[in-house]
Amino acid sequence: MESGNTIILALEASRIPPGAVDRIRAAGGGREVLVRSGKAEIESALDRAEIVAGDFPASLLAAAPRLKWFQAWYAGTDWLQKMPETKELPFLLTSASGVHGEQMTEHLFGLLFAWNRKFPRAFAAQSRREWADFKHSEMSTLAGKTMLILGYGTIGERFGRAAEAFGMHVIGVRRTAGSAAAASAAAASAAAASAAAASAAAAVTASGPRVIALADLSSALAEADVVVNILPLTPETRNFYDAVFFARMKREALFANMGRGGSVDEDALADALKSGTIAGALLDVTATEPLPPASPLWELPNLILTSHYSGFHPHYDEMVLEIFLDNLGRYGRGEDLRNVVDKRLGY
Repeated sequence: MESGNTIILALEASRIPPGAVDRIRAAGGGREVLVRSGKAEIESALDRAEIVAGDFPASLLAAAPRLKWFQAWYAGTDWLQKMPETKELPFLLTSASGVHGEQMTEHLFGLLFAWNRKFPRAFAAQSRREWADFKHSEMSTLAGKTMLILGYGTIGERFGRAAEAFGMHVIGVRRTAGSAAAASAAAASAAAASAAAASAAAAVTASGPRVIALADLSSALAEADVVVNILPLTPETRNFYDAVFFARMKREALFANMGRGGSVDEDALADALKSGTIAGALLDVTATEPLPPASPLWELPNLILTSHYSGFHPHYDEMVLEIFLDNLGRYGRGEDLRNVVDKRLGY
């Protein structure tokens, strides 16, 4: 095998689906396939690597002289901001975008149901062998409310379709007006394809989702009952959700972060929750993980926190493998790859 004609799959053996190596070898045109999990193991083969995939340490990318393509195993590529020098390297970067929508949607709505139906209090009462006493006025529902989704891409659109199924109005936010128009067309097409499934909510959401540009966010915030973050983390989105942002939300509104913890000024969020500026928050991510014991977020009664597992799926590695195999075929045929990341933008 010629030097520089090797695929490195950086995954623990327990995570590699059955037959995956043979399938990668076949899709890769017979290229040598090396399975490596430890950093030392990976370093020993770097001079041969043409393609790398999996949990490959981003810190080693600059040490791979023949690297042409990195198939990341996750959707986020936040490490580009921590290692800006990698943006200038000539390799092509693709992500696992597209495999998170199902489980993240269920996770988001699980949090919403838990908030609206007071499940944390009920579960706590159960642990004490107490019969919880609730009032009608303490409960809430999703139907008729408005969900504002910042980052209206593949996952955001999935959130929107589920929200409409529960009778909610949906406003999606994209970075520019041009992308907003494209997203509106895509959303309209998806809505038409699933019209039968959505018929129960048709009376409430007959007009479909409204997609706006980020520049038009202010007016939409005044309408939103639930604000959902799914923006990528870039220099422009770091601490995007600050005291000014929370002050512009409705006092009865919820803030849900399903994107990146670094996009939220957590001191400002804690202040907004303590003061009643917003009603509550649902977080699956935090700026520092694990969340430090001294963080004020731990003790807030109007916050529900999960430990960054909304993207977990029992068949996650198999789903990402399918993206990698498809891209390997495209790579061999000289076609455009799926999920190409603009390294300068970070997504």
